[in-house]
Amino acid sequence: MRGAVGAVLAVVAERADEIERRRRLPDEVVGALRRSGVHRLGIPTALDGLQAPVLDMMDMAERIAAVDGSAAWCAVIGAGSNVFAGYMAEDGARTVFADPDQGNATMFAPLGSLVRDGDEHRLSGRWPFTSNCLHSEWIGVGALVHGPDGPGPGPRVVFVRASEVTIEDTWDSVGLRGTGSHHVSARDVVVDLDRCCAFSDRPWPEGTLWRLPLYTVLLPSLAAVPLGIARGALDEVARQAREGRTARRGQLAEDPVSMAEFAAADNRLRGARAALREAIEEAHLLAERGGPVGRGLQAKIYLSSLHASDVSVDVASVAHQLGGGAAAYVGSPLLRALCDVQASRQHLLFSHKHLSEFGKALAGLDVDYPPYLT
Repeated sequence: MRGAVGAVLAVVAERADEIERRRRLPDEVVGALRRSGVHRLGIPTALDGLQAPVLDMMDMAERIAAVDGSAAWCAVIGAGSNVFAGYMAEDGARTVFADPDQGNATMFAPLGSLVRDGDEHRLSGRWPFTSNCLHSEWIGVGALVHGPDGPGPGPRVVFVRASEVTIEDTWDSVGLRGTGSHHVSARDVVVDLDRCCAFSDRPWPEGTLWRLPLYTVLLPSLAAVPLGIARGALDEVARQAREGRTARRGQLAEDPVSMAEFAAADNRLRGARAALREAIEEAHLLAERGGPVGRGLQAKIYLSSLHASDVSVDVASVAHQLGGGAAAYVGSPLLRALCDVQASRQHLLFSHKHLSEFGKALAGLDVDYPPYLT
């Protein structure tokens, strides 16, 4: 997988400006991601997937994000959406995920209604922030099930073909411009219930990946994107220090304060990355042995993911400051990294509103906080 991702990086680097300008991934980047096999990472081996360790997903995301945040975000959403192949009914999964190299999209907020109409169920609703929708064949959206007795217990993720929904061009952002995180809407789309699942559903495949709580797979994979963006920003600062630059403030390598700030930022980023990976490795080893991943460890993973996001924003800001006046211009990789990492932190999963409940679980208190703590 490492070599396959390496082939993606050159294509992404060549098309980074186009991604920013067109607000989507060019076909060449989409094709490179397909050929690399990254979308197979979260698909069961029974469906020709890799059901790879979470650290493999994180490695993929970091490496691509160091080159372009939008491409990495789409890759993670594409691969992460495919994890639901293990949670819906196997027959439905064999239809939705028949092409394991196809990345898909999900938007979990239960903003839709799934209403029974005779022998059919029809989906209606409108969902914002549907990243990667422009490059997906299937889109999973959150909905409440309504029957004769009212809404069913808990929301479900309902997968429908992208061709059956309307994609509204609403994502015109400063950061992560190329993710195509538009609104999508559906009206009376007929849905097969075998293509739906709940966060509490028990996975049908066997293997370590399917013994991990769902969000301990999804959130760290997403957190790898800001980590990679920040690493790419520091790499750019290091390049400027080595190669020199034309600037009134002089050379970075000759400024002891700047180099000390660079070193401190690098250390903080590596520390945040190591803490997250350590927690993931602990969970992986437990699941591999068939043991439960308790709420305390789940909380440690989530808190480490939020910390990784916050540190990445701080580090990208330091890198941008060290870039001097040139980093103020459109087209600066340091400015793009700063905007991208700030946009990523706005995701609900990185919100500080979760900190209190995760902190309680970390302390060993009995916390009910679905769907995150299970």
